[in-house]
Amino acid sequence: MERVVVWQSAFLGDLVLTSNLLLNLHLNFPKGEIVLVSQPFGVELFGNIPWLRVIPLEKTLKGTYRVIQLIRGFELGFGVQRGARTSLSLFLAKVKERVGFHNAEMNFLFTRRVKHRWGIHEVKRNQKLLKAVGLKAYSHDLFLPIEETLLEEVKGKFNLPEEYVVIAPSANFKPKRWLEENFAEVIDNLLKEGINVVLTGGKNDIEVSKRVLSLLKNPNGVVDLTGKTTLRELVGVIKLAKVLLSNDSAPVHIAEAVGTKVLTVYCATSSYYGFYPRRGVYLEPKNLPCHPCKPNPKVCKIKTEECRSAVNPKNVINNLIRLI
Repeated sequence: MERVVVWQSAFLGDLVLTSNLLLNLHLNFPKGEIVLVSQPFGVELFGNIPWLRVIPLEKTLKGTYRVIQLIRGFELGFGVQRGARTSLSLFLAKVKERVGFHNAEMNFLFTRRVKHRWGIHEVKRNQKLLKAVGLKAYSHDLFLPIEETLLEEVKGKFNLPEEYVVIAPSANFKPKRWLEENFAEVIDNLLKEGINVVLTGGKNDIEVSKRVLSLLKNPNGVVDLTGKTTLRELVGVIKLAKVLLSNDSAPVHIAEAVGTKVLTVYCATSSYYGFYPRRGVYLEPKNLPCHPCKPNPKVCKIKTEECRSAVNPKNVINNLIRLI
C-alpha cells in the first residue's frame, strides 16, 4: 500500500486550496494511505474525510519531531509549504520520494524540484507536483464535503435568514483589508434593497466587524457571527449563502469549495499570485505604481495604504447585485 504525506502547515486558505491535491492523490491511490500534516484547524476542516488522516502540527521542536516519527519511511511526500521545516522534516523522516518547489527553503533536500511561478492558479501550481512523479490530475475542483445535518444545525442555531449575502470584512494582515467604511456602504445598500447580510470571521476579527457595524446607518437585517462559529459551522454558513463578499482571505476558497459564488476585493495583493476565486468576480486596484505588493504583506511598504480604498464601493455593489 502506497503511503503518501502532504505537508501544508500555512494559513487556512492555503490549506483549503491544497484540498485539490489531496483529492487527486486519493484518486491516484484509492487504496493508499493519504496523510496531511497541517496546523490543528486541519483536523476540524478535513477530519470527516474517511480516506484522509490529518496529523496536527505543533510548530515546536517537540511537535515537529512527533510528526517526523509518524511519517517515517513513507514512500512519497509533497512539500506544499515552502518553509525549511517542511523540507527538513520530510528528509529526516526518510520519506523516499520528496517533491517540492524549487524556491523552497532547503530545497536541495527534495528528490524532485518543481519550478514555482506566479501567474497561474494555486490549484494548477500544486498539480505540477503531481505531474513531477507521473501522477494524473483527475479533478480540478476544491474538495470540502459538508453534511446536510450540519447545514440544518447551522440554520437553526444561528437563526439564519432564508436568503442572505455573507460578508467577511477582515483578513490576516491589514494591507489585505478593504476599508471598513467601504464594507459599511455596501451593507447599507444591500439592506436598502431588502437583502439580508451575515458577517463572519474568527475571534481575531471581532474588532473589525464591530467597526463595520458602528458605521452602518441601521444595522437591522445584519446577523453578526464573527467569532461565534466553529470552523465547520463557518463552512456551513458560507455554503448556505447566495454570495460571499470577502477580501483576499480564506473564506474565498471555502466558498469556491462548497459552490458559493464569490466577489473578492483585492487591496495590496492580486489575482496574479493565483489565489483568486474561479467561481465569481474579483476586483483589483488599478494604476497604483506599488501594486501588487507581496502575497502576504504585513505592512504597507510605502506607508500610504492607498490600495485599501482603491476599489470603488459602487463597483462592488453593482457586481454583487448581478451575482445575486
